[in-house]
Amino acid sequence: MPVMKNQNDLIFSLDIGTRKVVGIVAEKLADDTLRIIDAEIMEHKSRTMLDGQIHNINEVAQITKTIKKNLENRLNIRLEKVGVAVAGRALKTIQSKIEKNISQDEEIKEDQVRNLELEAVSSVLKNASCDFGAGDYYCVGYSVVYYELDGETIGSLIGHFGKTITVDVIATFLPRVVLDSMFSVLRRAELEVINLTLEPIAAINVIIPPDLRRLNLVLLDIGAGTSDIALTRAGTIFAYGMVPEAGDEITELICEKYILDFNTAETVKRLLTTQTKVKFKDILGRNHEISSEKIMQEIQPRVKQLAGAISSFVLELNQKIPHAAILIGGGSLTPLFNKELADALGLDESNVGIRLPEMITQIEDKAGILKGPEMVTPIGISVMTAKSSGLKFIDIYINEKRYNILDMRQELDVLGALVAAGVDQMRLYGKIGQAICVEVNDKLKVLKGKVGHPAQIKLNGEQVDLSSKVKSKDIITFKEALDGQDAEGKVRDVIEEDIKCEITFNGQKMQFMPPIFASGVLVSLDTQIFDRARIEYERSVTVADILGQAGVDLNMLKEREIVVRVNRQPRVLSQSNFSLLVDGKRAALNSKVYDGSAIDLKTEQNEFCRVRDVVEPPPGTKSVHVLLNGQEHIIEGNPGKIFMNGQLVDLDEFLIDRAEIITASADTLPPTVSQLLEYLPFNFEEQRGKTLKITVNGQSAGFTTPLCEGTNVDICFEEREPLS
Repeated sequence: MPVMKNQNDLIFSLDIGTRKVVGIVAEKLADDTLRIIDAEIMEHKSRTMLDGQIHNINEVAQITKTIKKNLENRLNIRLEKVGVAVAGRALKTIQSKIEKNISQDEEIKEDQVRNLELEAVSSVLKNASCDFGAGDYYCVGYSVVYYELDGETIGSLIGHFGKTITVDVIATFLPRVVLDSMFSVLRRAELEVINLTLEPIAAINVIIPPDLRRLNLVLLDIGAGTSDIALTRAGTIFAYGMVPEAGDEITELICEKYILDFNTAETVKRLLTTQTKVKFKDILGRNHEISSEKIMQEIQPRVKQLAGAISSFVLELNQKIPHAAILIGGGSLTPLFNKELADALGLDESNVGIRLPEMITQIEDKAGILKGPEMVTPIGISVMTAKSSGLKFIDIYINEKRYNILDMRQELDVLGALVAAGVDQMRLYGKIGQAICVEVNDKLKVLKGKVGHPAQIKLNGEQVDLSSKVKSKDIITFKEALDGQDAEGKVRDVIEEDIKCEITFNGQKMQFMPPIFASGVLVSLDTQIFDRARIEYERSVTVADILGQAGVDLNMLKEREIVVRVNRQPRVLSQSNFSLLVDGKRAALNSKVYDGSAIDLKTEQNEFCRVRDVVEPPPGTKSVHVLLNGQEHIIEGNPGKIFMNGQLVDLDEFLIDRAEIITASADTLPPTVSQLLEYLPFNFEEQRGKTLKITVNGQSAGFTTPLCEGTNVDICFEEREPLS
């Protein structure tokens, strides 16, 4: 047996459809013509695919392997790399625009434009407004809406010179599950995906050339399970879509109507347009011969329903009636479909037509078996693979598991590979531990959590960072990032100042810690704090706090409150069986003390309140200095008076509970001469019969004459004159 040659420059493409699988081997000629060397077409033995989605991976893989093997044997080559396309099931489309500055001295190259297009597609996944995760969807293709050179729209950038180039693209995305099933099939067939696109993109690129895209056209690829849609206008492809209904809907109706298996019903459907009568046997073994016209009458409502579903979606995307509809795919041959679609779209039936592979330019078909509208898409996939117009996927092994990952612009790095494989970025970067926020005397304090450790990543056994570039067959191993520890701390960690007080108690210095409360609960400096706790403490403390720490039995210290009224104003005082002074002043157990205060406590003596504790001495009159017979004398002023319960008392009198205290100022009348009589040195008995003479400042005066400061008083006795 001759040795198989490698694939080399030969192009291998597959169209894995709902009804059949088509494999094409081609080569690219010097004039950009694609020569199809060989092709293989096989139908699925059972319904292994529904609505474009692979349901039985093993059976689809088996038919793929058979096609590959048959082509390899006939051509004596080993096929290892393949280009494929997928139907637009659960398709999402997003428009993206990007602009770049370039050197105006250099001609714009094809690779430069290609990279610009892929950068526009890549930017979609980085867009925060994208409503799906990069790990959940794959980009399966894109189409250029328009190019701009220095802000002006242009058909092609290649070969021009300018300052800025711009591209606007429509990127299409499919759920990861759709692509993963396709990759699983190809892995089982030992094939590496080198190019991937969307079926309507492949079809429109070969069947509607750019010059026709100025018309508002709708391309419909009516397959067995899906109807793919692409729309052109103003020279661009501006929208894609998919309806999960196609030719199988009619086949299933024939199955139900005539009790047929699916393959027999498919054969009946295909014969309706070529034979006037159709013969078949149902599953009960009964033979039938029915006119094609009658069967078409039976299926006409369902064909109309299918055409209506497709046209409704087309009109929703296009927002108006298109100029024409171009049909490809095996489902486009469904009887009555063209007429029903024309009616549903509001088009003349002549503006709805089927395109065939023969209409594709620059194709040289040596295989000779790619006939009918269903072969347009397979040829389109082959053309796009030859031009590398699709998207590139590479095989990467992540923690011993194989992944097919889209390589945007051939600049895939470790981070991109991990994210595309569905690894959550939070697993790559350790979270910072949760912080603790507390209020300390109404001021916010924060204890920060510890920083996490990033993931440990190796590429082909060597430690790398996330920006390291990867290539096909690379092996990535990583250990998940470790989150940082949550913050933790004690009360002392959030009280930054020294809140200890130094107090002198009975001559001895001592340290005192004021009470600290966390959300109302008494705590110590070593108590663990919790988030949103309210830490409260005071710099000042009470005498009782200090005495308690000093070991004094507070229960032995008795205080009794008494109430008195002082000049009709109530006063509350405390009487105790101890003597208590703070900084030399009498105090109570609840009196405040501060850092540096001195407390003196004596428990052997009672402390009772006196009058002086509630009143000051009431004001009296001033003393007056006078001269009496040439000698200086002082007339003392009158003191104020204090009455307790109506009795005259002095300042040292003990207070009585509920006593009424009244203070009275001294009499304000000036002193008189009579107040000086006690200072006279006379023996009044000896002066009997004499006359008393009084002068004040030289003026005759009497006993009631008032005196003031510095008054000169003379008092003497004179002999009486005898009576004549």
